[in-house]
Amino acid sequence: MRHITTADGVRLAAECNGAGPDVSGAPGALGRPRGTVLIAPATGVVKEFYAALAAHIASLGFAVLRWDPRGVGGSKTGPARHSAGTMLDWAVHDLQAVIRYAQSAQAPDAKLLLIGHSSGGHLAGLAPSITQLHGLALISAGSGDWRVFPPLQWPRLWATWWLATPLLLAVYGYAPAWAGVGHDMPPGVVRQWRRWCLQRGYLFSDLTLDLSGYKNFRAPILALSMADDRGYTPPSAMRALLAQFVNAPQQHHVLQAPAGGPAIGHFGFFKPRHRALWPVLDEWLLRVAA
Repeated sequence: MRHITTADGVRLAAECNGAGPDVSGAPGALGRPRGTVLIAPATGVVKEFYAALAAHIASLGFAVLRWDPRGVGGSKTGPARHSAGTMLDWAVHDLQAVIRYAQSAQAPDAKLLLIGHSSGGHLAGLAPSITQLHGLALISAGSGDWRVFPPLQWPRLWATWWLATPLLLAVYGYAPAWAGVGHDMPPGVVRQWRRWCLQRGYLFSDLTLDLSGYKNFRAPILALSMADDRGYTPPSAMRALLAQFVNAPQQHHVLQAPAGGPAIGHFGFFKPRHRALWPVLDEWLLRVAA
């Protein structure tokens, strides 16, 4: 277990695969692997969920760092209703701290890459040091603007943001895990997420944000959408996100579940039963890190 402290003093619980025992964060503390891969989690998903993929990527010669953002998993310090965290904090403070930690802990010439799952991908451009990454893999990520979803999903999304979410916040003061978010979500996270999802353009029309990281990112992007992920981040939502990275070379693949096999959905890519999908990510990581 590692702990990474953010600029505003929050301690994040983290785990690393493929590195030596030194957890100091001193230069070279991650050893001299092929490079370092960061796994930025989806909303309400704890770092343990990514353990299988992290171990696999480590077997390719990378150090792999995964963490819980503030208010989630091992980084939770109290009841969700009392957490002051926001989605913006997850990027500007938490992801930023992880990037800086990895930069200080790996060998100076090692490549640094980010895998962003869902919100871990679409928030990445808000981290001040995002342009210092050598590559970005977006997996089941995308804009949350309901307008970019298939029309059949619109009634469900309207009900989520106009009815269910305000009711949960009014009754509980946070969004409970049983409501479908995977983990008790702090009220600031939920309110900000709801506001972005209801406004045209998602967070990209929020004039209070510094969005320059998206425009200025120039490293390769691998985008993986799942054909059967219709309710969370359909391929159309990924395309809306990729449109913000105007200066980055991009590859966008829509992956299909095997005939007669289990669905992939929003979370399946990271599960061992779908390891047959991993080579497309492996090949990209090895090529960018070369």
